[in-house]
Amino acid sequence: MSLNPRQLEAFRSVMVSGSMTVAAERLKISQPAVSALIRDLEKRLEIRLFRREGNRLIPGAEAQRLFREVDRFYQGMEQIERVALDLKSARVGTLRVASMHTLGLSLLSEGVKQFAHARPEVDISLDIRNSLGVLELAAAHQIDIGFVQMAGDEYPGVEVFPLPSVAAVCMLPRGHALARKKSLKISDLQDEPLISLSGNSTVRMRLEAELDAAGVTCKRSVVTSLSHVACSLVAGGLGLTVVDPFTARRVRDPGVVWRPLSPAVQFHFSIVLPAHQPRPKVVEDFIKVVKALFLASVTP
Repeated sequence: MSLNPRQLEAFRSVMVSGSMTVAAERLKISQPAVSALIRDLEKRLEIRLFRREGNRLIPGAEAQRLFREVDRFYQGMEQIERVALDLKSARVGTLRVASMHTLGLSLLSEGVKQFAHARPEVDISLDIRNSLGVLELAAAHQIDIGFVQMAGDEYPGVEVFPLPSVAAVCMLPRGHALARKKSLKISDLQDEPLISLSGNSTVRMRLEAELDAAGVTCKRSVVTSLSHVACSLVAGGLGLTVVDPFTARRVRDPGVVWRPLSPAVQFHFSIVLPAHQPRPKVVEDFIKVVKALFLASVTP
């Protein structure tokens, strides 16, 4: 037996409203059309669903039983429509983000905060790893979007979308003699105690190449793996450091300042996505938020 969905819709509307006239108004059809749909449904089921008492429709036990199943079906369909609408507008779902430390502890924290406030029903996770770890997660489809420090596209299993390169800045104590300058040259770092990032840091390798090219020698102070820690050590008076502008802008200690450095020591960041995978709207919207923050942070 195949039931006509329009007949079931009319039946549900009559049961909910208790009136064929009201049901007709809700369905935007005539009252005789509703009557015909109910009559055809009864004929197909070979069951009398309603009896009349004056102007009232009284549903029988069979109608009550049928209504429970029909109503459950329509409520399920309405829930599916709500979920589909939410997915379309990126209000629900999940967003798995992974980032290397430099962006994850600065710009992306702000991006996640903004995105979570705008879409409170989206479950968001932010995993902080080194760039290789982020690439491995993306290649294994264990995240939806990642952020790494790289410029090329040579890693298998991921799609790489480079962001604009940004120039490193020099962080120094506010009372330092070099703080009087609006910008610094590499040569200004001669004999200064330098707080360095760890040996596998690409920005450290680029900085040391610039120092060597300029014949500049710095005193070695402390080595740390995190730029945020390096800035804290500057505030503690242990020396100068060269970090990304995102980290520098988030330092709130009044005892430190940062200055542009030339020649520029460039940071190269990229967005990475799992290859051969449809990009959900929630990912597209998050990319827009991050790109806007990125551009705002690098614009003088």
